[in-house]
Amino acid sequence: MSATSTKQISTLDLMAQKGIHPDLTTYSLLLKSCIRSRNFQLGKLVHTRLTHSQLHLNSLILNSLISLYSKSGDWAKAKSIFYNMGDMRDLVSCFANNDLEYEAIVTFLDMLENGLYPNDYCFAAVIRACSNAGNISTGQMIFGFVVKSGYFGSDVCVGCALIDMFAKGGEDLDLAYKVFEKMPEKNAVTWTLMITRFMQFGYAREAVDMFLDMVLSEYVPDLFTLSGVIISACAELELLVLGKQLHSWVIRTGCSDGSVDDSRKVFDLMVDHNVMSWTAIITGYVQSGGRDEEALEPFCEMIKGHVSPNHFTFSSVLKACANLSDPRMGEQVYTHAVKLGLASVNCVGNSLISMYARSGMMEDAHKAFVMLFEKNLISYNTIVDAYAKNLNSEKAFEFLHEIEDTGIWASAFTFASLLSGAASIGAVGKGEQIHARVLKSGFESNQCICNALISMYARCGNIEAAFQVFNYMGGRNVISWTSMITGFAKHGSAPKAMGMFHKMHEDGLLGQGVCVPCM
Repeated sequence: MSATSTKQISTLDLMAQKGIHPDLTTYSLLLKSCIRSRNFQLGKLVHTRLTHSQLHLNSLILNSLISLYSKSGDWAKAKSIFYNMGDMRDLVSCFANNDLEYEAIVTFLDMLENGLYPNDYCFAAVIRACSNAGNISTGQMIFGFVVKSGYFGSDVCVGCALIDMFAKGGEDLDLAYKVFEKMPEKNAVTWTLMITRFMQFGYAREAVDMFLDMVLSEYVPDLFTLSGVIISACAELELLVLGKQLHSWVIRTGCSDGSVDDSRKVFDLMVDHNVMSWTAIITGYVQSGGRDEEALEPFCEMIKGHVSPNHFTFSSVLKACANLSDPRMGEQVYTHAVKLGLASVNCVGNSLISMYARSGMMEDAHKAFVMLFEKNLISYNTIVDAYAKNLNSEKAFEFLHEIEDTGIWASAFTFASLLSGAASIGAVGKGEQIHARVLKSGFESNQCICNALISMYARCGNIEAAFQVFNYMGGRNVISWTSMITGFAKHGSAPKAMGMFHKMHEDGLLGQGVCVPCM
């Protein structure tokens, strides 16, 4: 059981001990977390706690439970839960989402025999189940039913599912395109799906033409569409000028800032995934903040699909493990990197050091650093920052000497980490030594370092030195002001703190994330 999972169960226990009873929302979040991380054992434990809670289960919880047991292979349990729901349409979606196409189709037909009418989600699910050569004939019959029902003209999800069914199941791109043309309502995902299918079937010219039509129709493509499909098509057709124009357009429009959820929708519509597309979606989750467990899921799928990760993939996954404080998972990931001969690559090693350090495992972090074949400034900064944050400024200083001995120049980040470490243990002498090196290195006007110096001097009791650095700063931000105000307040200079607080207000910096509890 992972550290995160243990914390989740411990939280439930603590709530029970204090007489606080978790609600359905809490249980729903826990179940979804277990499903995403494929921790089915924990999910079943959560279900047991949920049963004992005697809460009345809603359809959202019941769907999560069906998904939990179906994905763990316990179909008998999944069906028993389903019969408490009273809606067969949800089970069709559940079967289809878990790659049980036959069960989805049979349940759909049973539903019709029982006089139940499908909704849009149910139609989209059963059509997905028919998106293979074995079930395409059934899918064509269902297509006729969809047209009669009116969902073809009113629901984008159903239309997308039909495009995919004819392209993937029937390998009939002409019919897939006819469905696209007849769809009265389209969105960016619909366009991207059709463009992707053209490219996958070898119609690069048609893919580019359709992309241009998409832009003229005022739909904004995301970075995934451009990098994964269109720029590849331009390369294949040797359209260098158009490729460069598209690259400039990406930068100009800023469409690279698209939602990871939108990218995931497009990713799921692709038939074949390569290492670049897998790595892009994994990295997207890690960079989104708070979605690291979701990054691990595509990594596991990638391995199962026999696509070999590259060094960028491993670096992103190790960052996810660090954010989750799950070194055991990180070690498993690293073992795989060793097998592929990528463990000594800088970005992989640096991510491993950071993961161990953030879990407080400094001995392992140090070993990971030593094992790096070729160390760069990022490697040194990672280990220096790790020791500084773990209150071992002596060791951090040793690495500063090593950086200088190897001829690698220390960066602003190096000095800021060392100053933070000195501040944490109140080592003003060490802080002054670093200040002297900062002056020698020419970083005295760097905003990040100046803020670190103010914080260090203030926390070590030398408020005058802190104020001197503050006065000489060229450009102050909210952190500079907050450090100085807090320093004055903590050292008994309330009038000065209040005076600076008002000056900060006059400079228009209040309301930008400042937190001055002493005010």
